[in-house]
Amino acid sequence: MPTTSKVQNEFIHAFDEVVYDDCIDHKTNNFHLKITGEGNGQHLHITSHTQNPEQGFCEAGAYIQKFAPHSTDLSSYSKSDKPVISCIILLTFNCFFVQHFLIPSIIAHTIIPYEIIIVYNGIATDLTAFENFNILESETGCVSKAYNKGVAAAKGKFIAIFHDDCLITSHSWHHPMIAAINDGAFATSTESVYNPHFNFEFLKGTPLLMSKANYELIGGHDEFFFAGIEDLDFSYRIQRSGYSVKKVTVPYRHFNGMSTVILLAGDSTLMRTLFGYCLIPELIIEKWKTRFMNSSETQAMMHAVHGENLNYFKNRLSLPINSNKLINTEVLTIEKYPTLYNIRSTYQNWLIQQFSSGNIIP
Repeated sequence: MPTTSKVQNEFIHAFDEVVYDDCIDHKTNNFHLKITGEGNGQHLHITSHTQNPEQGFCEAGAYIQKFAPHSTDLSSYSKSDKPVISCIILLTFNCFFVQHFLIPSIIAHTIIPYEIIIVYNGIATDLTAFENFNILESETGCVSKAYNKGVAAAKGKFIAIFHDDCLITSHSWHHPMIAAINDGAFATSTESVYNPHFNFEFLKGTPLLMSKANYELIGGHDEFFFAGIEDLDFSYRIQRSGYSVKKVTVPYRHFNGMSTVILLAGDSTLMRTLFGYCLIPELIIEKWKTRFMNSSETQAMMHAVHGENLNYFKNRLSLPINSNKLINTEVLTIEKYPTLYNIRSTYQNWLIQQFSSGNIIP
C-alpha cells in the first residue's frame, strides 16, 4: 500500500508503481524535489522553502509537468465591475487544483476586464479558499445545469467555461478565441473531439468560449443530460442550426480524468492533494482512470447513464432539419420521464457512495 506524509514544509509519498519516467533530484530557491526508485515503485519527496509551503509544493508540480508556475495567492484577484469575459469554473471534486493552478492561470494570463464565477456541483468540499469569488451551488453531478447557472449569472459579453481539470498556459489566451468568434465562429474551444459514429465535431470545456448572446440563442445546455453527452449535444445543436464551431490553437493543459480518479480511488483526500500539487503525469492519470472505470460496478452505472442519455440524444437526431425543438425546456419529472429521472437519482446516490468508498488506492 502507498504511504503519504505531509508535515509542515515536507510532502512525501511512496508509490507502489512507477509513476515518473525518470528519477529526479532538482533544487531551486523555493523547493527541493527528489524522486527515487523504491522496490517496484517510486518515492517522492518535496521540501518547500517558501513562506507558504503550498507554493513550493505547487512549483515542484509545475516543474514535473513542464509549465511555468504562478502564485497560489488568490488575493490578487479583483473582479471587474464591467467584465468583457466571464470565466465560469465548474467545480465538482478537484478543489485544490482549481485553487492552486486553474484560477492562478486565469489571473496571470487574462488581460481584459474579467470575472470568475465558480459553480459548485460536487460533494463534501470546503469552499473557504474561494470566499472572495462568486460561488453558485448547483445540483450534484448535473453538468448541464451547472453550465447554465454559471452563464445566467455572467455579466461579460463573452463566457468561457472551464472544467476543474485544465489550466491556461498562454498570455492573452482569449484574444485568438474572441477573434475566431468575430470572424464568424459561433463557439470555440482549445479542444475538440470528432465523433465518428455521429460524424461531427464537438467542443470541450478546456475552455469553451463564446458570446453569452450566442449561448442564450442556442438555448444553453439541455438539462435533460445530467452526466455526459451534454457537450456532444450542445455542439450538435449549434451545427444543426447552421452555425460553426472552431478549435483554436491556444496553449493549455488538460489533465483528463482527475475528477474520475478522485471519485473512484477510495481516498479522495489523497487524490485531491496529489492533483492539487499537480504531481501526477497525464498518462498516469489516464491509466488510473481506466483502471477504476473498468470495474464491473462502474461499468454498469456508466452503461445505464450513457445508454439512457444516448437514447434521448438519438431521438433528437431523428427530428426534421427545420425543427424548432432542439432544446427541451421541460422539467425532468418522474411522472413524464420515469426511466431517465430514476437513473439520475440512482447516479447521484452512487456518486455520494463512491466518494466515501474504500477502493484500493493506486
